[in-house]
Amino acid sequence: MSTTTSLVAAPSQPAPRFGRGRVLKLVFGSVGLLAALAFIGAGGALTWALGTHRDEGGYFTTHTHHYQTSSYALSTESLDVSGITGTLEAGLGRLRITVTGADAAKPLFIGIASSRDVNRYLARVEHDELREIRFDPFQIDYRRLGTAAPTAPPARQSFWQTHASGTGTQTISWPVKKGRWTAVVMNADGSRKVSVDAQLAARLAGAWWLVATFIVLGALFVAGGGALVYSAARRTAPEATRERNPR
Repeated sequence: MSTTTSLVAAPSQPAPRFGRGRVLKLVFGSVGLLAALAFIGAGGALTWALGTHRDEGGYFTTHTHHYQTSSYALSTESLDVSGITGTLEAGLGRLRITVTGADAAKPLFIGIASSRDVNRYLARVEHDELREIRFDPFQIDYRRLGTAAPTAPPARQSFWQTHASGTGTQTISWPVKKGRWTAVVMNADGSRKVSVDAQLAARLAGAWWLVATFIVLGALFVAGGGALVYSAARRTAPEATRERNPR
């Protein structure tokens, strides 16, 4: 008499489901970690720049470059200080422009005013507008506007926020304000052919607060993103084996 032994395989445990909630945690956690890297990187880069790229007055400066025109004036495109850039207003930011004329005996004028006032003053005046300035390598795109001569020297205008005129090197320092602004360089007598060497500098008084903000935000995103990724990736406990009902 033979005995037949029947082997019944135990049912395998189903793999834990990678549900929608875990996917969302993984996605948002990964985005948070990427944001953390961006904030910490920005804080580190700004810290390095503050320590190595500022002059004694705390300004970030460009190299000195040559600007010239055969017309009556050089003007910048309108600087629109609004939105994120508007955080520079209220004394947090300052702009400094230094110009030296090619002819040391010829008085220069440099000023900053609202774009509306400058456009009115230069409406018919032949001048070159600096459309785009690239510093590496240095290159300028000019746009020639107007055909007439100025009706009055620039220093006689009352709308300038700040201005300077005279022979030799002239410097203006302007606390950045919200609005649309234009810088202008001319010969003080309003004559043709403006030729200067100029340097632009900017100072951000709240730079170290900005560094601290970047670092704190980076740490918060590391904590939040890391927690989400850990929660999504950890192994779920297997379900208890169900009892089989007797036949």
